[in-house]
Amino acid sequence: MASSSRRLKKELTDIQSSDSRTFCCVEFDENNLLHWTGLLVPDKEPYNKGAFKVAIDFPVEYPFKPPKITFLTKIYHPNVDEKGQVCLPIISPDNWKPATKTEQVMNALLGLITEPEPDHPLRADLAEEFTKDRKKFNKTAEDYTKKYAVKRPDGWFETRHKIMDREQSMTVLVTGGTGLVGRSIEKIITTEEARPNETWIFVGRNDCDLTDTEATRKLFMKCRPSHVIHLAAMVGGLFHNLHCNLQFFRKNMQINDNVLMACNEFDVVKCISCLSTCVFPDKTTYPIDETMVHNGPPHSSNFGYSYAKRMIDVLNRGYAQEFGRKYTSVIPCNVFGPHDNYNLKDGHVIPALIHKTYIAKHEGTPLEVFGSGTPLRQFIYSLDLARLFIWVARSYEEIDPIILSVGEEDEVSIMDAVHAVVRAFDFKGEIVHDKTKADGQYKKTASNAKLRKYLPNFKFTPFEIAIKESVDWFIANYNNARK
Repeated sequence: MASSSRRLKKELTDIQSSDSRTFCCVEFDENNLLHWTGLLVPDKEPYNKGAFKVAIDFPVEYPFKPPKITFLTKIYHPNVDEKGQVCLPIISPDNWKPATKTEQVMNALLGLITEPEPDHPLRADLAEEFTKDRKKFNKTAEDYTKKYAVKRPDGWFETRHKIMDREQSMTVLVTGGTGLVGRSIEKIITTEEARPNETWIFVGRNDCDLTDTEATRKLFMKCRPSHVIHLAAMVGGLFHNLHCNLQFFRKNMQINDNVLMACNEFDVVKCISCLSTCVFPDKTTYPIDETMVHNGPPHSSNFGYSYAKRMIDVLNRGYAQEFGRKYTSVIPCNVFGPHDNYNLKDGHVIPALIHKTYIAKHEGTPLEVFGSGTPLRQFIYSLDLARLFIWVARSYEEIDPIILSVGEEDEVSIMDAVHAVVRAFDFKGEIVHDKTKADGQYKKTASNAKLRKYLPNFKFTPFEIAIKESVDWFIANYNNARK
């Protein structure tokens, strides 16, 4: 009992001094620290019209056994039953860890309230309504909140805005910061988007081996980021993936697990990881959208990379469920631009085409194109993607992924891309096709409707202009470009 009292006194002091927006107005009996009550104050609809009184009962064996949480205020929610009992994975006997703090538990509770888990309900009727008729569910939940919830505490609005001001002071760690997208983010931050309350740290493979757990921890300990943009990955073109699927899977799984684990350990507010449209099922309907990530197997040509990237979404949801974290992911279409990998063996289609065309023009040889040229792709300029990444870091608050892509109408064939590169070089030579080489997936048309709801007026750089700028950069930096 003495050890649990010391622990609870420390946790209580930490919560009271943190101005927590998650759990406030804590009441307790000094003669019995094992029973607390307090207010949970959600800031998202449909629960943001009031506060919810909850009780936390700690066992005498705490922290070796988990606390129990009960809602004392009625709430219309699939994961809270009529008696106020809540199904919260972080405090289940199987998941409980003695190092878990009460503030982490309350963050997880807030995450569950604002992002219900209809697949694991305590009220099946509400889970069904939440799944089948979200509009009706939200209306009833809001009405319940207005009727039964207690008044939000005085000064909460001001406290919330003080916290927001603190959170807006950002230290952003960019992994993979010396690659195509990382360099583009650095350029946009430097030339367009610099803010005095933000510090940006760009690290590459020479700075840290992210497959090494301890090295990853040391990086986070040194940088102490509040935000992370996670770009680091083992990447390659179609033919590299075809021959190394196991290697792509294992290495990327190691990197992603280490980075997300460190984010949680070092209390990172937001982590944005980079997926790819190749994560989507091979057999699907078009256009693909964010809800379809796990609907079926990806294309066999790059299943290792695709499954490793999918697992980031699983990790994000797990950290939200168990720790209340708001980690998310973005799904760009095919990216190209300055500082790409122009290696002829394992580069992606556009940088490889740029390098091939450069050689063909200088040597007076035909330009060889692998495959038929018929597959369709959406391409995004790396500087446009950089601007969108910065927006996500500052403004996007969902755990669910978001597709960052040009529109469906901007999809082009591989042959269209070839001709754009040829025009940018003013190449007059012959173009030949090696049809013994695989085409890969025929199409993976993605919808950017969700992005457009947030940013209806965002202007993408026209494809031909972006290709010309990329070609000009490669010519000017040929000796130093990655190839």
